[in-house]
Amino acid sequence: MKLRNRLSALAATTALLAGVGGTVGATTAQAASPCDRPAVTNNSSGYGYFLGDYRLKTAPAAECGTVVTVGSGTGFYAWCYVTNYYGNTWVYGRVEGTEIKGWESNDNLGWLSGSLNRC
Repeated sequence: MKLRNRLSALAATTALLAGVGGTVGATTAQAASPCDRPAVTNNSSGYGYFLGDYRLKTAPAAECGTVVTVGSGTGFYAWCYVTNYYGNTWVYGRVEGTEIKGWESNDNLGWLSGSLNRC
């Protein structure tokens, strides 16, 4: 029994040192802040519009910087989405007729067509 415990401990230590067990204790050290900017990719074909006047954000949370204020009914081309720090869905994309890109809460968008895939 002692030998099995020692072998298990040795295997766990070896895996941790090799980086295989890197998730142990990583939650606190790697916790994202609300305004961290996740990597994005244009892998969706979603097209929608803003349901009201909203601020397009620099990162996927309401307290992050504002790129521009967008008016109700303005078209929006979705690139991809993430689940943010608070567990809400935010969409990265481009404002129709411009090269302006940023993040918007999925709750503030109406969808007309296409797909929406994770970033």
